[in-house]
Amino acid sequence: MTKLWKKWTINCAIGELLGIACAGAIAFGVNSIIGEPQSLGSKLIVLSTMMFAGFIEGIILSSFQWKVIVTKFENIPKKEWMFYTILVGVLGWFLGMLPSLFFMPAETETQEVIKLIDFSNPYVFSFLSIGSGLVLGAIFGLFQWFSLKKYAQKAYKWIIANALGWGLGLGWIYLFASIPTEKNTITFNVLMGVIGGLFAGLSVGAITGIYLEKLEQKENHS
Repeated sequence: MTKLWKKWTINCAIGELLGIACAGAIAFGVNSIIGEPQSLGSKLIVLSTMMFAGFIEGIILSSFQWKVIVTKFENIPKKEWMFYTILVGVLGWFLGMLPSLFFMPAETETQEVIKLIDFSNPYVFSFLSIGSGLVLGAIFGLFQWFSLKKYAQKAYKWIIANALGWGLGLGWIYLFASIPTEKNTITFNVLMGVIGGLFAGLSVGAITGIYLEKLEQKENHS
């Protein structure tokens, strides 16, 4: 474990934890005010608000990440790294909210779909969460690759690193998100969210940190 790997892992954990906490607070606030959105206007408000949450999450995570990655690739501009990270954060929330807001089938149809998929089965639940993480992580890595490819050799590996990291990370988030129930206290539910976010950040940081160590600078940016 090198100093670079430790710093990167810790910064990713803190950045993701704070980012998810802010996004969660924003989601809780809009849900308290609007409730279940029914009209087109209310749905657009929720969508816009959660895209803003992705914007905030992207700012926080990219800021913590840049403090470390610039120690290896000193020519990476902070604004550039933040721009691509923020962009994928906004896009992620946009794509994530679209199905539930605009394309969710009618209640009876939804119940039929739920019957076909046994979400209580831990293997099914793990497969879906990790699978989602792999896809979202690859997209996340792709956007950061737009910046990293200018400074690092074989920067495409960053896409693979994030796919693996977020695959495990999203698994933690979904796992701890499934624990709270209406019978639990708010404090307990928040604690589960904090633990899930922390484990997710550590997973993403630890795995991508291994790849970060192996990346080498391009000669024209040495």
